[in-house]
Amino acid sequence: MDKEKQREKYGIAGAVATIMQIQMLVVGLALVLTAYGIIVSFDSPSRLIVYILQAVTCIAILVFGLFHFHKKEKMYFKGVVFAYAALEAIRCTLLGTTGVDKIPAYAARLIMVALACLSVLLGERLGERKANFIAALILFLEAALYLIFAYAFATGRLIFKLLPLVGILIAGSLYLFNVAKVKQKEYFESH
Repeated sequence: MDKEKQREKYGIAGAVATIMQIQMLVVGLALVLTAYGIIVSFDSPSRLIVYILQAVTCIAILVFGLFHFHKKEKMYFKGVVFAYAALEAIRCTLLGTTGVDKIPAYAARLIMVALACLSVLLGERLGERKANFIAALILFLEAALYLIFAYAFATGRLIFKLLPLVGILIAGSLYLFNVAKVKQKEYFESH
């Protein structure tokens, strides 16, 4: 598909379109990593639930990106954002903090609550330029949460150190989708 046809269908082209395609591949890899996490987590029901919800969120991102991104309605994108908000809320509820110092445990829970709240706020402001800041803040908080998990919640198994990276990839997807939706909206309004 040439650049102009791509722009007419999706409202974006060039670097943004290329980054979105790469991002879809990365989310696919995150889904594979999460599937492996599900397989090795049958002994921990709370981890299993979180990883299943993580997989559902990755699938929602892939379905939205592949089949619904070009649509002007916000309900599909809103579904992805609310799936992420539900993931963070349940993740906060099921977080096991036994053997973890109080400060990192409280910080992790606080960040997860903030992520859930910011996701709902993002869901209400989708496609607006000021929502890019909210999406960037979500990405920043998810990276901070990963650092807390990597240092305070560290387990001996490498897979459990890698799986929190999926949250960063999901948050990055939300940011990229919102940036692209803003550009898409601007293009369709000008044509």
